[in-house]
Amino acid sequence: MSEFPVLTRDNLDVEQRAYWDEITHGPRGFYTGGPNSKRLPDLYNAWMQFPGLGRAIMGLADDVRAQPELCGKFRELIVLTSSILLGARVEYEFHIPFARDQGLSEELIAAIGKGWTPPFSDEAERIIYEANVQLLRSSTLTEKTRDEVVGIVGWRGLVQLIGVIVIYVATAYTTNIAGAKLAGDFSADPERLKNFYAGRSTESE
Repeated sequence: MSEFPVLTRDNLDVEQRAYWDEITHGPRGFYTGGPNSKRLPDLYNAWMQFPGLGRAIMGLADDVRAQPELCGKFRELIVLTSSILLGARVEYEFHIPFARDQGLSEELIAAIGKGWTPPFSDEAERIIYEANVQLLRSSTLTEKTRDEVVGIVGWRGLVQLIGVIVIYVATAYTTNIAGAKLAGDFSADPERLKNFYAGRSTESE
């Protein structure tokens, strides 16, 4: 079986139903089907099997986006890099518009997608990328890279960087196992999605 069982609200336990309502009625509701959702996108459908994980990942993601140290450009660079290194191409493709919105260049986005070391014109981007790669490949940082990261985003930002990688490791593992596809059957305004991942308001004008 390459996909998780598709769950609907009427076959959930109490904890799962509460998590379903958080996803569909909360800030993610506009892209997860809303209150009338019949099923959830593959990632959230998989996490419905254990709401504790999904709730923890979502809460961490929301908290990181609310912090000033790790800007949206760095977060999206981590998402793209982690997704490709872990074989989660669906997550890489989903985040391309958000990476563009945050100012990452087309050349950098394309290079990451091909598994190449990107051409960097911004030294800070290079350092964040290098830290990302080191952590995924060796589970630690060289002293030089650690100090460079701290010089850019501080110790708080370093821990936030670790947090974003944790989020997208869990996401990659889940989407890979679930055989997740881009949710073409869910209608979400592209600008609202960009605003959500940038930590901006998603309220319609």
